[in-house]
Amino acid sequence: MHQKQDNPTVIFCDNKSAIAICKNPVFHERSKHIDIRFHKIRELVTEKEVLINYCHTEEQIADIFTKPLKAELFYKLKKMLGMTKI
Repeated sequence: MHQKQDNPTVIFCDNKSAIAICKNPVFHERSKHIDIRFHKIRELVTEKEVLINYCHTEEQIADIFTKPLKAELFYKLKKMLGMTKI
């Protein structure tokens, strides 16, 4: 969109292993099967274009769109999204 961005894009992730692989450019034996095109995130983290932050699973709002949830967690995430009953 050709808009200047002053701060890095923050990505919230609830997978500590994925965060470790992104932040550590050292070759991991368990990640050698990952195609080279998926290593772009490492480059973006190194260049400080992207910032990866840990987020507890109970606070991962995207889960409302991707997983079946218990009613209690569903309503909590729905409220976090700002959805209200009209």
